[in-house]
Amino acid sequence: MIQDDVCFFRAWFEDYSKSYPAEDAEVAANLRYKREHSLRVRDYVLTIGQDLQLDTNHMFLAEVIGLLHDVGRFEQYAKYHTFKDHQSEDHAKLGLSVLERAKIFSGRVSDLEKEIILTAIKNHNQRVINENVSGDTLMFCRLIRDADKLDIFEQVISFYEDPLRTPHFAVERNHEGENYSSEIVQGILSGKQISYTSVKTSVDIKLIRLSWLLDLTFPIALAIAKRKQYLERLRAFIPVTVDTLKVFQYIEDQMNN
Repeated sequence: MIQDDVCFFRAWFEDYSKSYPAEDAEVAANLRYKREHSLRVRDYVLTIGQDLQLDTNHMFLAEVIGLLHDVGRFEQYAKYHTFKDHQSEDHAKLGLSVLERAKIFSGRVSDLEKEIILTAIKNHNQRVINENVSGDTLMFCRLIRDADKLDIFEQVISFYEDPLRTPHFAVERNHEGENYSSEIVQGILSGKQISYTSVKTSVDIKLIRLSWLLDLTFPIALAIAKRKQYLERLRAFIPVTVDTLKVFQYIEDQMNN
């Protein structure tokens, strides 16, 4: 892959992400948010890549993965008016379908590069990365997952802090509940990554997001999370109980180890 190819992918993403006109204000806003999210994730990917001192070709790959990781979200939201995969389709698989139909890789990337890009997209939203992934492909999977989480943290927490800042933002509307599931607390304290299928309350979702701090791979990603105070800012919206205090302390301890 060369610089011209990266420029092509940038232009394609711009055109594709703007190809879903919507008269409905909520749909239009969320499609715009998702486009902006993809651009920020691309920037995070490059930040992490620079810290890892990746070579030029690896940086090109990283940027393309960052841009395209959520390409399935546009069709998903336009069709279903939700970003919840369990209520629509797995957006990573939908993204692979979009890219296959568009045939944008032909003549621009090698077979190995295409496999790395598609595998990273396929695994970016999974609870854990497929155990058969290894080598550079595994590194790129971890890289996009870290970058994605960093931006999701910022956007969700910012919404909690000031809902009017991002009207129509597709996140749980009734997020001020007090109840939570003890299974999720115990799962986090045992070091597990918890599936969204376990969610029963809005606090459950916040606890799962908080546990993402334990799944950041690269030191620079953890440093960014600490600098932006994601733990402190998110815990401000979680009720304080004996259970949640244990979760807060456990995550803080793990982040500082």
